Amino acid sequence: MNDLKEKLCAKIKEFSPLAFALSDGMAREPELGLQEHKSSAAIVALLREHGIEVEYPFAGYETAFRGRIAPERRQRMALLAEYDALRGLGHACGHCASGSSSVLAALAFQALRDEYSFGVDIIGTPDEEYSGAKAEMADQGIFDSYDFVAMVHMGPETTAAVQFIALDGIGVKWHGRPAHAAGEPWSGRNALNAARLFLDATDAMRQHIIPDARIHGIIKNGGAASNIVPELAEVEFLTRAPRRKDLDDITAWVKDCARAAALATQTEAEIFPLCKPFHELYVSKLEKEAVEQCFRELGLDYVDEIGMTGSSDIGNADCHCPAFHPIMSIGKPYTCHTKEFAQAMPTPETHQAIVNAASVLAVLTADLYGDPEKLRAIQADHRAYRGY
Repeated sequence: MNDLKEKLCAKIKEFSPLAFALSDGMAREPELGLQEHKSSAAIVALLREHGIEVEYPFAGYETAFRGRIAPERRQRMALLAEYDALRGLGHACGHCASGSSSVLAALAFQALRDEYSFGVDIIGTPDEEYSGAKAEMADQGIFDSYDFVAMVHMGPETTAAVQFIALDGIGVKWHGRPAHAAGEPWSGRNALNAARLFLDATDAMRQHIIPDARIHGIIKNGGAASNIVPELAEVEFLTRAPRRKDLDDITAWVKDCARAAALATQTEAEIFPLCKPFHELYVSKLEKEAVEQCFRELGLDYVDEIGMTGSSDIGNADCHCPAFHPIMSIGKPYTCHTKEFAQAMPTPETHQAIVNAASVLAVLTADLYGDPEKLRAIQADHRAYRGY
């Protein structure tokens, strides 16, 4: 490693107890998306304590922020930080640790700001799990001015090749007519029957959609009482596919199923988005190689790819500039969105993962700005894929 990389890694080690305390605190008091008031305040306080200018709130979100290191510099990248938890599971996606790794990298860059010529921002992005603040920020043009953005997620293994596919969130309410279920059921129109028909229809779709697509959902409301014909039924439904162009057709088909179920039951279907559309994350060969080079420099074991398939609003940021989103092992074989993963957060193994992740972010940034030709090649490849 060159001198800057070594100094950044040394600062990361020096500041690491602050990141461990931050992550463990968020793990003890998990906050759902758009409710991350304590978490975001703790991060902002730490950044300001180290002299980083912070705008908070930011981008129309009470729990979002943007810190700026060397704001006068034109060449800039952004570290992204997540800190929302999961309903009923706490930090089972590891955002307390991944967000803390971005903060730790920012502290190192701030301490050494006179040692390099580019600018670094850190953006707090709330509610990745549901509404996806990065999607709204992307629509606001916040990522347009960056050379690239980067963050590291936690997982069972370390890899540069994560598969985040496009996602749509669809809510449907069927409005029927209530009636006494025994005395005069013919006067009613059963909204729950519409929801059941919808789920049967979408289940039949699975034979005919591409193998890598996913469709799944739940019934949120199925009626008020068993002796009343249900006046209202509601589902939450998600559709996913590797490419946005494939997903648009699948989502349109799902909405047709909702309307057909309403027609069959003489109810009315109200269809609405659960979140902004999430786009797929593009990981080019050049991006993968750049991250894997960092792994090797830091002496980290990694795998070529892992079978984890999910979706994230990082894909929306990626529509505006290259977005790096590798996975860092927490040293245990647990998968995300499990109780075991949440319980593994305040442990020495996850603490080491925070240091490793922050080091990857620092080394990657120093490497790309130290090799302008490599950065330009990544940006050109990315523009060709995205068409901007």
